[in-house]
Amino acid sequence: MCALDNPFWTYSLTTYARDGAAAACLDLQDQYDVDVNLLLLCCWLGTEGVALDSETVRRAIQLADEWAGPVIAPLRAVRRHLKPLAVDSEIAAFREQVAALELSAEQIQQARLHAAFEGLSGSGDDPVRAAVGNLRLYLSLAAPGAGDGIQDSLLKLVRAAFPGAAEADIVSALAVPASDQTR
Repeated sequence: MCALDNPFWTYSLTTYARDGAAAACLDLQDQYDVDVNLLLLCCWLGTEGVALDSETVRRAIQLADEWAGPVIAPLRAVRRHLKPLAVDSEIAAFREQVAALELSAEQIQQARLHAAFEGLSGSGDDPVRAAVGNLRLYLSLAAPGAGDGIQDSLLKLVRAAFPGAAEADIVSALAVPASDQTR
């Protein structure tokens, strides 16, 4: 069994709580049907200087889909369905239980991803550039038609993932064309 509390989970909770991160992740999820945990994985590995290649990203997508499709997506659908009905206190309480189950399922997915990819070693790449390259590569495979519509969300996510980075470094990393960042 994978350890539920691991550095990736801790990183994800911290990053997701930062200003703009949740909105950026959810925007990308809702508009392009991408996996928030894979967005966070791209950033986490980037902080370690790990630049992913296409094969590794495809493997991550497959591993994430094995759990997200049959487990997380149905829980999310139930939680969202209950939102307008949650004016009733019993339904609101039930919705909170479903949300807690969804979060637990996300943690299990992250533990599986952590176990699969924790051994990747960084190549000394600049962390911001590595994360941006990882994100662009993931998005090119998972949401090939996204185009420039993702720029604002990526900027918010990378800012949250690297709160100490200079804005110019983030903007510069995002300015590199996606075709130059695919490996």
